Amino acid sequence: MNRNQIFALVAVVGLSLGLYAYMQKQSRLIEAMDYEFDNVKLTGIATNALTMSFDLVLENTSDLDLKIYNIDFKVLWNNEQVGSVKSSESYLIQRRSTQVVPLTLTLMRSEMNQAIAAATSNLQTFLAGRVRISGNMDVGADFLTIKDYPFEYEDTASNLVGNSIGAITNLFGS
Repeated sequence: MNRNQIFALVAVVGLSLGLYAYMQKQSRLIEAMDYEFDNVKLTGIATNALTMSFDLVLENTSDLDLKIYNIDFKVLWNNEQVGSVKSSESYLIQRRSTQVVPLTLTLMRSEMNQAIAAATSNLQTFLAGRVRISGNMDVGADFLTIKDYPFEYEDTASNLVGNSIGAITNLFGS
């Protein structure tokens, strides 16, 4: 091997190791992606349906654009599943940015189980209920896909409608 070939070999090995280290760092940043829930609220209880909406705020700290897809979540009321959504929408989160993903769940009264039907029939029972959102999503980047990236949120129903009497009576249509 001549001198130029050795130099080229060392350069290729060095670039390969550098690229590997960069990809490992980006993988760790993607796997540690931060999320939070914002504007979680019950937006209405009608005679035939209950609607819940929330924003899933995702923060991408990596140097890669991320694609979020297959967002599936279920809503539990006092640890009983009352509904679920499988979203076919996909969202692009630009590198080093934050993206808000709006999600909505509408439960028809005919589909509700007894726990949620009883909770919405009595104001005191309704306000004492605990709501939990539990789900997962797929996250993709140029070289990496994370299947079933989990997210979760829990709060009381009284916090989701606001603590004012006006907010609660408007929700029940009184």
